[in-house]
Amino acid sequence: MTTETMEKRLDKINEDISIYQYTTGFLYGTDAVLLSDYVKIKKGSVGAEIGTGTGIIPILVTYKNEPEKIYSFEIQEEYVTLARENVTLCHMEDKIEIVHEDVKNITPSYMRRFNRESVDFVFTNPPYMKMTSGKLNEDVRKLTARHEYKCNISDVCLASSRLLKNGGDFFVIYRPDRLCDLFVAMRESGIEPKEMTEVVSKVGSAPSLVMVRGKKSASPSMKIKKPLVI
Repeated sequence: MTTETMEKRLDKINEDISIYQYTTGFLYGTDAVLLSDYVKIKKGSVGAEIGTGTGIIPILVTYKNEPEKIYSFEIQEEYVTLARENVTLCHMEDKIEIVHEDVKNITPSYMRRFNRESVDFVFTNPPYMKMTSGKLNEDVRKLTARHEYKCNISDVCLASSRLLKNGGDFFVIYRPDRLCDLFVAMRESGIEPKEMTEVVSKVGSAPSLVMVRGKKSASPSMKIKKPLVI
């Protein structure tokens, strides 16, 4: 099925932003909105995203902040097409560039092709599930978004570290049951976990998600923030 024949729908995000989504593809969820709120950046900074999907997160980050530029990487060609369409729909072509690339191909000098040495921040909503856990979706698009089919958390953290300048910030939303895997992958990539926020459905309940901010080449020290109740 080509992108021309894939059925789309237009979803309104807020009064100013609407995006297209494939009706039979992977749809963005609460985690995307939560991560976009969690990303705190300085005005005029340059960032990157690992795995953009529909492009919803960089669009929201740009809407709420004032970055100079965000480079969003995506491996699935049909979602590259969709994300670019959404960026144009939101009139953010000068702020967001969708890049068709496998994160495993991102080298330490990758940003030079954009006449840059590195970025100030990276954010990601990566696949949460190992290929050995959960039901594997027959739809490759959904499988790629949910399971570590095309990349794992180590690949994501390594690519992020290669893109980041020393002292640059890394933002990620992940599952609590894989928190150990996340912290190991971050440290092995040279990104030190600096703060964590649990996401809970009600006060006193176990977290369903965690949001973590890391910093490249930083010294060890992490704060546990007050849980976010949704």
